[in-house]
Formats: sequence, structure tokens, C-alpha cells
Amino acid sequence: MRSYAPAAPLLRLLQISDTAFPTGSFSHSMGLEAFAEAGELTSAEDLKGLVGLHLDSLATSDCVALRASYDAEFEELLWLDRLLAATKSARELRVASASTGKRFLLSVAALGVEDARLDGLISATRAGETPGNLAVGYGVVGPALGLDLKDVLPAYLYASAASLVAAGQKLIPLGGSAAQRVLFDLQEEIMRVAEKSKAVVPEEMYAFAPTIDVRSMLHERQRTRLYMS
Repeated sequence: MRSYAPAAPLLRLLQISDTAFPTGSFSHSMGLEAFAEAGELTSAEDLKGLVGLHLDSLATSDCVALRASYDAEFEELLWLDRLLAATKSARELRVASASTGKRFLLSVAALGVEDARLDGLISATRAGETPGNLAVGYGVVGPALGLDLKDVLPAYLYASAASLVAAGQKLIPLGGSAAQRVLFDLQEEIMRVAEKSKAVVPEEMYAFAPTIDVRSMLHERQRTRLYMS
């Protein structure tokens, strides 16, 4: 029987951060649809600015939780997960983070990945003991797959940005090349956000993006919607 070498870490990282990986992120706009409804999302520049605003809010919340989750013991992991959920004041954003996180964890487990923290977190989310935020999921899956934090963090941010750009592309609407240009231009912002997250300790985790929070809250009351958030 022919034997195969384990896949390179880069390939595993590309797979879990691909927009095709089944997390359900395609059904969320994280408030972008409400901005479009208000006439505040009409161009590629608008989209770049709003996605950049969203990414900046992740620097002091999701990114901090992801970093701390990487080597956290299980009880601390659950604490980080609940603390991250507490930073999300808008219900839709809180639900989106948990729902995509749960599907992410289950999709990774379905690949045959065996890891005690992964199994424990899945069980805890199923029991309703913890939300299972997507960022914390990355912080568990990364080391389980032998991936370096320095690579996983920007990959998480890139996946978040790519999902939002895809949503904005439909809402504006925007051509494929123009949407990719937006994503390309956000690369420097992604690395800045990843670096900024180093300055915040978990106990001081917070998210400050009031315009996104307000639009997310208004989105719940829109009569017609393409997205869940």
C-alpha cells in the first residue's frame, strides 16, 4: 500500500480559512446589509472602509481571544470564550460568531482531527455551557493541526475580511475584479490589526465599533433581508 506524507501546514491552513469551508459565514453580512439599506454602502471605497472598521474592532476582541486560546487549559478556554461573547453587544453579531464557530468546530472534527480540547469544546457548546465563538475555535484548531499562531491569526482576519467583501459584492453590487481589489488593499490593515492585538491582555478585551453595533441592531428589524446578520 502506498503511503503519503502528512499535508504541509500551509495546505491545512488554506483549507480551514477558505470561504468554501462550511462555517455558514456566507449567510452573514455582520451589519453590512443595514449599511446598504441606509445608503451608506454604495461603492468599493465604502466597502473597504466598513470592512476595515470591522477588522479594527477584532484587534481588541477576537484576536485577543484567539491568541490566548492557543495554549489555554480547558477551563481557561471556556472563560475566554464567554468573555469574548460578552464583548459583542449586538445580538446578531454575538449569534453569528457562535453559529459560525460551532459549524467550524464540527467541520474540522469531520476531517478526522483528533484533539482533546477540540472534542471538549464541541461537547461544551452542544451542552450550552459556552458559545463556541469562531475566534476561539481557530485558537483550538490551530495547534491541533500543528499551525503557528503567527500564520493562523492573519488567516482568521483574512477569512473574516473575505466573507464581508463577498457580502458587500452582492449588496452594492460590485464586479469580481473590483471586489478582489478591495480585499487586496486590506492586506496591510490585516497585518496592522494582527500586530495591534498583541497590546491587549484577555482581561481587558473589548470591542468598540458603535456604528456597526447600531446597524446590526437595526438589521433585525429590516423587512427584507438577504443575510442573517
